[in-house]
Amino acid sequence: MRLGISLAAGIAVVAAAGLAWAQVPPDFAATLKEIGPRIEVQRTGAFYAAALPPSAVYAGVYASRDIAFGSDPRQKLDVITAADTKPGGKRPVLVFVHGGGFTGGDKHGQNSVFYDNLMAWAARNGMVGVNVNYRLAPAAPWPAGAEDLASAVAWTRANIGRYGGDPDKVYLWGHSVGATHVADYLAHDQFHPKGGAGVKGAILTSGQVYDLVGPQVTAAYYGTDASRYPSMASLPGLLKTRVRLFLNSAEHDPAPFREQTMKLKDALCAAKRCPVYVDLKDHNHISETYAIGTDDRSLSDPVLKFVRGR
Repeated sequence: MRLGISLAAGIAVVAAAGLAWAQVPPDFAATLKEIGPRIEVQRTGAFYAAALPPSAVYAGVYASRDIAFGSDPRQKLDVITAADTKPGGKRPVLVFVHGGGFTGGDKHGQNSVFYDNLMAWAARNGMVGVNVNYRLAPAAPWPAGAEDLASAVAWTRANIGRYGGDPDKVYLWGHSVGATHVADYLAHDQFHPKGGAGVKGAILTSGQVYDLVGPQVTAAYYGTDASRYPSMASLPGLLKTRVRLFLNSAEHDPAPFREQTMKLKDALCAAKRCPVYVDLKDHNHISETYAIGTDDRSLSDPVLKFVRGR
């Protein structure tokens, strides 16, 4: 599908591989630069909503909505497949975990294509998309996010074959706080099924916090007892995980989020376990995921390459 604007002038740097992909249209890149590191959903979303009409997002895909993976009303997921997907297939499975500052967010906004755009893109590229909701703070403090991901992974592995997915090729993709929840799940093996985390890889997009240091630590989720933070932090456990990792930042991410991603990347490299890393030129914290499914492939192409094991 087309944005209706030439993308030739925009280039993203994919640091790990030295590759270049189509990037943010120049006129909108100027708007994102003016917004800067602020999280402005409305202004950013308006542009991408125009670029992703529902008729294009949902063409050739089918959505199974609000499937329960637990007893809480928030413990529901959507499965999005290509219309021609057959049960018993062996398609890789991409499980997306939204952000929202620990206290908000949703897998699918009302009257919006976000975040269906990611899962529809996955379905059109040979995968099965699973979009997950989870319990929110303050009613559900740490480790509710990791517990819910454990339940979602268990449901996916047990049931995804009916939707044409391969339970042995599950990839987690978290954005913002969603990336933090994915990291917490991977880093703390008490949440894992017998034999490991049960996933092949994880994409951590602009995670909010990994080491539980600084202003991005949300007391509504982690509590106010800082003496407990080291045992909750995901960074130490991520240095030990055998799950393949993909990290990315956006140029106009809030500074603490970029710092957290770089701290994790540098620690993994120091441990001789460098992840795939992508730095998205011109993008902000919202546009990096809202652009998935447009001609801007600066993030979607590297993610697809990662899932395909290249």
